[in-house]
Amino acid sequence: MGLQLRDLDFGGIDAESDTGLQRYFVTTPYVESALRGKRRHFLGRKGSGKSALFRQVPLLVTQSAEPDAVVLSLTPNQYAWGALRDYREQGISEEQAQTDAWKLTLAVEIAGAVLVADRVWAPGTADSLSKVRKFLTDNYGSVNPGILGTAKSIVKGLTSFNLSAFGFGAGVTRRIDEKQPLTPAIAAQIMAALAPAIREEGVVVAIDRLDDSWDGSPSSASLMIGLLKASKDLNDEFPRIGYDRGLRILTFIRSDIYDSLKFDDKDKHRSLEEPIQWTPELLNEMVDRRLPDGLTTRELFEEGEMRGSISPFNYLVKRTFLRPREVLQFLDECIRVAGGGALFISKDDIRTAEERYSAWKVSDLKQEYSKAFPDFEKLLESLRQEVHRYETLDELSALLERKVPDLVSEYGTRSLLEKLLEFSVIGVRLADAGSTRFKAEDSSLALPDSGAAYVHQSLFKGLSIRETRRAAAS
Repeated sequence: MGLQLRDLDFGGIDAESDTGLQRYFVTTPYVESALRGKRRHFLGRKGSGKSALFRQVPLLVTQSAEPDAVVLSLTPNQYAWGALRDYREQGISEEQAQTDAWKLTLAVEIAGAVLVADRVWAPGTADSLSKVRKFLTDNYGSVNPGILGTAKSIVKGLTSFNLSAFGFGAGVTRRIDEKQPLTPAIAAQIMAALAPAIREEGVVVAIDRLDDSWDGSPSSASLMIGLLKASKDLNDEFPRIGYDRGLRILTFIRSDIYDSLKFDDKDKHRSLEEPIQWTPELLNEMVDRRLPDGLTTRELFEEGEMRGSISPFNYLVKRTFLRPREVLQFLDECIRVAGGGALFISKDDIRTAEERYSAWKVSDLKQEYSKAFPDFEKLLESLRQEVHRYETLDELSALLERKVPDLVSEYGTRSLLEKLLEFSVIGVRLADAGSTRFKAEDSSLALPDSGAAYVHQSLFKGLSIRETRRAAAS
């Protein structure tokens, strides 16, 4: 085709900087779940494509069976997060108070999106929306106060709110319902006024970047739990039934953060969970879509197979945690090593690029899980310059007891093994048969009582792991 490697453009490695995402977005199985399915919590590791799906939600909705639905995309910043975290209500738990705070915040945000939408509403709907418009302008001076503005008003207190839009006279001289705190009561009034519009056209709310202000503290956990509970309550209140369009609030959360959250009724959220996991085939399609027409991923590489009778692309994929960002990082490094004037990536280029890429992965993992498990860096470093395979879990346990006895004493050996498995540092092979399984490719994988353990191949070079061979059977 007369192309050199320098002529290829794979786009940005993160959704925020990828201006061409719309052109080559891969329609994964999660797209249908986001548009019409019952899943509401989209869970994935860092770099797994959560933000890419989040960014595409508005376009996907316009191309769906409900193109007129109002779409709202939210990315709460650290200031709004901090303000909401400070909210308290007398007589109820911190978790419930923050659920109430999120309900009001979401109600105000949804109201603003509906009011500015270019829609011709039915007369009854328009009348109901006029109440919401009056409430927002009376209290915020705008129909779009933003999350920060709403959060600040909640923390400051709502006792001075003008509720005349809902028929309660100027200023609050009495509560809407003396048996209910003011925050959820106002949220309920707003949502009741929005109900006709929600049922007429439908509303989709997508919330991303929730990990930006996550610090692993109990207050962060309460705030995240509050959001999950509030979104579920509102979704349950306005389901899609018959001709009613309904409300869909979609949250995009890192799976390690979600897994760390402990709260009552979490079992009720299980049916809402959608783990975002990629296969080698989907990753191949993701790269194919970023190439010029007529060129395939296979043609990027030197002909022939790598060691172990594996194709160059599959060799590359096996050294990732099956995340699009990693595949693009590895490819970019391969091209840098090969040189822009090269016509393909050679096998030697891949092996050379792997050195730097693997060092990145070690560093990236330490950063990724430092808040979820503050001692993760020390735990990971205990594997440095050791072997890639442990014949039994007891053998790996013995290594941990020798190299990080303080962590073993604090957390217990079994817990440390579970952390290594949870973060896909190690995979397991039951009865030492079949393929090695990693959490990155099987979210339901649990640590067995026995079996062989293998360090993930992405970490071999970065941790100077020694690949050992089995002793010959006698």
